[in-house]
Amino acid sequence: MRRAELGLTQEQVAERMGTSHSAISRIESGQHRTSVATLERLAQALEVRVVVGFETGPAEAPVRELVSL
Repeated sequence: MRRAELGLTQEQVAERMGTSHSAISRIESGQHRTSVATLERLAQALEVRVVVGFETGPAEAPVRELVSL
């Protein structure tokens, strides 16, 4: 969604990250594992921050702790 908001193609994001169009396609599909390092590079390319979180408590009312990387 962010890529579309910025009006970027997968190729343009790939260029910003120094990777391939197919790598961006795999990330966007959600079908493949992506490292935190890659997510940080993607966030930089998309001008956003990566936020990682932990949850405790019941699934119906989780307590969340978020950390910005």
